[in-house]
Amino acid sequence: MFSMSSCSSDEEGEQVSSRAYKGHESDLDVNNFVAVYPETVGTRLDDCQTCHRGGLFTDEVGGETFFVNACDYCHLINHPSEDFIETQPAGYADSLNPYGAAYSQGGRDQAALRAIAGEDSDGDGANNEEEIADLKYPGDPDSKPGQQSATGVILNMAELKAMNAHEQFLLCNSHKQEFDNYASYQGVKFKDLLAAAGVDLQDAAIQGITVIAPDGYQKDFTKEDIESAFPASLYYAGRDTATLGTECGYVQYPDTLPDGLTNGLEIPGEQWLLLAYQRDGMAMDPSLLDNTSGKITGEGPYRIIVPQSVPGEPDRGSRYSPTDCADGHDYDDARDHNAGDMVRGVMAIRVNPLPAGTEDFDAKYGGWTFVSNEEVFIYGHGVTAD
Repeated sequence: MFSMSSCSSDEEGEQVSSRAYKGHESDLDVNNFVAVYPETVGTRLDDCQTCHRGGLFTDEVGGETFFVNACDYCHLINHPSEDFIETQPAGYADSLNPYGAAYSQGGRDQAALRAIAGEDSDGDGANNEEEIADLKYPGDPDSKPGQQSATGVILNMAELKAMNAHEQFLLCNSHKQEFDNYASYQGVKFKDLLAAAGVDLQDAAIQGITVIAPDGYQKDFTKEDIESAFPASLYYAGRDTATLGTECGYVQYPDTLPDGLTNGLEIPGEQWLLLAYQRDGMAMDPSLLDNTSGKITGEGPYRIIVPQSVPGEPDRGSRYSPTDCADGHDYDDARDHNAGDMVRGVMAIRVNPLPAGTEDFDAKYGGWTFVSNEEVFIYGHGVTAD
């Protein structure tokens, strides 16, 4: 639960379990929790969100307020945004919800969890042990025993392909990987997808959306991201290994390029936030969880495609820089590495905020079924279609 820990065992020296997002699955805190509450192993509570919180932030330029999920909120500690008006978390203690704070202050061990079992950390009228027994979050006052679960719209591949299709060719600039990619993606614009679910983006109460993968990874996007086209992407040729050699090549291109491309100039066609179901004219490989690495392999059946907000040249991944290539294309942190925002295996989209009194959907617990069935679940504020 606390990403500051990298331990891999419980108090007795044996790892119990964790289905927390990759990178935190062996944390001592998660193992303490499932050791005290073994019935939570493999459930929604066997996760970082049990102790961590999200928050609302306002964009300094556009004035738009939107919700940042627990994953992104915690990441702001090491990667703060320059665009938020509100104070961002300065340390891991700032990222804790009331239950996580009580656990930390009590000694951050199994005894601390037992000591706060009878407390009502989030002040919602049910004590922590009662909430945990009903698989509700003890640190979230909007999660209570007996509460109604989120409902929404489930769309399958045939229904998505029946909607207006959009195709765009763009740069996918990765942060750490060896290669950046140019690719054509086809799918449905998010603004059309939400309209099909009955969502009115003119509703001032909407705080944006959260896109969710079945391994628990989440990414937030604002209404502006959805409603407006992104700037035109730029095309740069000759950055592949065939041109620069195996030591210096760092961009992969599809076998067939679209018409109208000129090196260093804008790519023809509009760029949108897209829920894609095809890449370069083919269905994407289905997403699978690699039990060795703990990461998702494949892209599909659905992937969110996020154009660069600040179009620019590709660069080498941070893990593959610096080099001796002396061409000015080694990793540049100032560039827009949009590939990291392109969630793989998208199976749920939450329109924020959830209706009052509604319990959030447990994406990780049932998410792989959606992937297998080529379905996506849309739920939250304003979702009206059945």
